[in-house]
Amino acid sequence: MVQVLDAYINKLVRIITSDGRIIIGTLHGFDQAINIILDDSHERVFSSTNGVKHIHLGLYINSCCDPLQAAKT
Repeated sequence: MVQVLDAYINKLVRIITSDGRIIIGTLHGFDQAINIILDDSHERVFSSTNGVKHIHLGLYINSCCDPLQAAKT
């Protein structure tokens, strides 16, 4: 996983957490435990009545046990 993430440094990525949150931001860094740091990030919240809401998060640090999926956007 570390080699895959290394190719995404300074690129826009999408993280889906184990609780279903979708976070989008620029991959700033990560460590061996796969703690992920995103810069200029936002969360996408989907609602059947209100559509998609974007919540600005700024600098976002995701703990090693939380990310379920990370992909280039």
